[in-house]
Amino acid sequence: MPVGTIKWIPRHPGRVKLALLTSKWIRIFSFASALLICGLIALSFWLGKKAGEGSTTKEEDIKTNIISGEMYQLRSRIDEIENILMEIAEREEAILVAAAGLNLDFSELLPPAWQNNAALYDNESSLFEYIDDLDLRLLLARRLAEAEYLAYDSLASRLVELSDELKRIPSIWPTNGIFVSDFGPRIDPFTGAVRFHKGIDISSNTGTPIYAPADGVVIFCGWSSGWGLTVVIRHTNRISTRFAHSSSILVVVGQSVSRGDLIARIGSTGRSVGPHLHYEVLIDGVQVDPEDYIIRAGPHEAAF
Repeated sequence: MPVGTIKWIPRHPGRVKLALLTSKWIRIFSFASALLICGLIALSFWLGKKAGEGSTTKEEDIKTNIISGEMYQLRSRIDEIENILMEIAEREEAILVAAAGLNLDFSELLPPAWQNNAALYDNESSLFEYIDDLDLRLLLARRLAEAEYLAYDSLASRLVELSDELKRIPSIWPTNGIFVSDFGPRIDPFTGAVRFHKGIDISSNTGTPIYAPADGVVIFCGWSSGWGLTVVIRHTNRISTRFAHSSSILVVVGQSVSRGDLIARIGSTGRSVGPHLHYEVLIDGVQVDPEDYIIRAGPHEAAF
């Protein structure tokens, strides 16, 4: 049903066109307009959503960069603390080497290398809490390490002052062999009675080397009744050591010896049931337990 007429006049008059306007065409035009408006609205929403997602991604990238920076700083501080602990361990080893002439390995005392545990945390909040907690622990660890560092420096300084005295304190096994008898009461192998054993016995083959356990001066070497061939070394005004039942003596009275020097060889001279070393440590002329003056490397081995 016609509802009106549209008259179209071209640019160059001469031909006039008429278009009949009906309700059908009005409905079609209205529907097309509605579709166009809906499309424009949908496009606006889509563009807004994309812009929002881009903003969120940018914020996440910023957070990730912050976290990475925090973890990098913490790792750097941990490396610094590990270096301090490594130097402390090296100084400790050097101190003991200087004190007792030993070569001990303290590398196992160091903590293992730090591992990145950030993957264990499933959200950013717990990760930041972890970082804060680790930061506090690192601060305390650093203060402790610095305190230990100063303590070792003080100890080293004191040991340098006492180095000569420490060299004269018995501290190593005098020979290699099997530990067969300790200090204290025991059954006498000759009489079967209980007697106080004033040293320790180390069994080994005849001719096994016997070493000086510390620096000192030989004050006796020769035969001594039940001790057989014996060497006595004076280390300080108070400390001396005795080595009995030797098969041969390789030093002379008045000779200076250093820790680890060869002084005699194991034998079975004197009152002995087999080749072994009877070893004594004397303080002010009284025998004490030699094991109190031995840094052990093993039950049957010398520590040098």
